[in-house]
Amino acid sequence: MKNRTLTPAENKLYRKYHIPGCGNLTSVKVGAVFLRKGNDRLHEDKKYDICWDLNIQDHKYLTEPERAATEEERELFKKNKKIVDVVDLTTEDEYEIIYKHETDEQIAFYRKNGTIAVLVGETIICKVCKGKYPKRNKKGICQICLKKVKR
Repeated sequence: MKNRTLTPAENKLYRKYHIPGCGNLTSVKVGAVFLRKGNDRLHEDKKYDICWDLNIQDHKYLTEPERAATEEERELFKKNKKIVDVVDLTTEDEYEIIYKHETDEQIAFYRKNGTIAVLVGETIICKVCKGKYPKRNKKGICQICLKKVKR
């Protein structure tokens, strides 16, 4: 990155995030890629690829920061905090890398609320709703549509 200082808008967004498990006064390094042991290799490789692309565009980013969850996120994820895979401070985009650990309802929630859902691994295009989801069954139907069909 040529200029490491944050603009006022980037700084305002930056202050919403902190190191997971720490208080709000602990800040995450800008432009550093942090790995988590709980994630698999596909997940971490994709995170690196996203950060590489952001770095080429001279965007400032955070990896694995924690923020307070919104009311909707508290209901869906049952947690008061949300750890985001990658945050682009320049465009204010959040990236969530998804293998199979999130449900299709959570993926639909990300898409509805502007979080960029990046799917890794084997995926399907749902035959009913035409949405792209991780492959979980041989029918080629997402969990959301499968629940509707069973009714």
